[in-house]
Amino acid sequence: LKELIETEKLYVADLGLIVEGYMASMNAKGVPEDMKGKDKIVFGNIHQIYDWHKDYFLGELEKCVAEPERLAQLFIKHERRLHMYVVYCQNKPKSEHIVSEYIETYFEELKQQLGHRLQLNDLLIKPVQRIMKYQLLLKDFLKYYTKAGMDTEELEKAVEVMCFVPKRCNDMMNVGRLQGFEGKITAQGKLLQQDTFTIAEQDNSILSRSKERRVFLFEQLVIFSEPIDRKKGFSLPGYIFKNSIKISCLGVEVCVDGDPNRFALSSRGADGSTVRFVLHSSSQDICKAWVSDVSQILETQRNFLNALQSPIEYQRKESKSNSLGRSMKPPLSAVVGLRPHSSASIDRHKLPCLRSCNTSLPSLYLSGDVGRRSSPREGRMAVPSPSSTLQRSSNLAQLDEDDL
Repeated sequence: LKELIETEKLYVADLGLIVEGYMASMNAKGVPEDMKGKDKIVFGNIHQIYDWHKDYFLGELEKCVAEPERLAQLFIKHERRLHMYVVYCQNKPKSEHIVSEYIETYFEELKQQLGHRLQLNDLLIKPVQRIMKYQLLLKDFLKYYTKAGMDTEELEKAVEVMCFVPKRCNDMMNVGRLQGFEGKITAQGKLLQQDTFTIAEQDNSILSRSKERRVFLFEQLVIFSEPIDRKKGFSLPGYIFKNSIKISCLGVEVCVDGDPNRFALSSRGADGSTVRFVLHSSSQDICKAWVSDVSQILETQRNFLNALQSPIEYQRKESKSNSLGRSMKPPLSAVVGLRPHSSASIDRHKLPCLRSCNTSLPSLYLSGDVGRRSSPREGRMAVPSPSSTLQRSSNLAQLDEDDL
């Protein structure tokens, strides 16, 4: 606990070098003409992060010295507030690009004037490093609590929170490095999966040569992108948009050519034509996770259409299902396999070869807002959103990058 508090003090001091150093100096003296308007992108919402940690969170951590049992609840209680790191990380790629243009000129001059030892880009990475660090410290606490035979339920929840938030941060940094996508990325709903695959595109009967692609699965869209080489000022490689499939036009096929590491996503055109993408994953677990999430999205959209067409019948079924206290159908995860992070065992020989396509959605194009409705609570008769079927196993709050 002492280490947590001491490193928190150092972290707040580093944030102060940015806010009270670089930002204050730039506000007072102005910025170069060719940089006007870019300064806000450089720092993102780091002022908000600094104020919260300095004025509130550090003090709450210090109270935990006398009451260690407060620690776990502190992280659980502020999960939504910690989402400000997701917002920061989504902006980070743009910030890195601008900083790299001025790091040896304007920002070097400021560094010398302020008497700082670290460069600006070394300071701006601190929030990313810190949000990753909390889970490691909490896991240490969990290990000691377990050895001492103490109750670990709340601490386990806190660890789960602080594993989930950094994952969201990493997801949004990757999305922020996507170039060439002309739509609004935040209108595509939650990012559910992202992985690198070897992909062959099949148009009619012609199968293209396999290429490496980074694929992003959102609630409303699947995006295919090409990884590009690491650029100066970027800590991670970027991606160039290549293709996309609207969920309303999406079909999925499992176990392509009998290979449990292959699955196919197909796009149905308005003219009845179909383009098929055969994806080869590095592991069967990745394949299962993708097929599970895609299948659940398609199932949810079928339910959505049924609710629109026959709302009374839909509500009757929902009411019956809730009155029984269970779902009318087994979860799709039981059909297509468990997600990679599940601790349960997976029998690779039981992976079925199946096809799923939203054929009941011939002309349903959902806007970005439809998939972002609040998810229905249990016992409430409402149209489910894709996110309602893809929640984490715990009751962690759902996060949205537009909330802050």
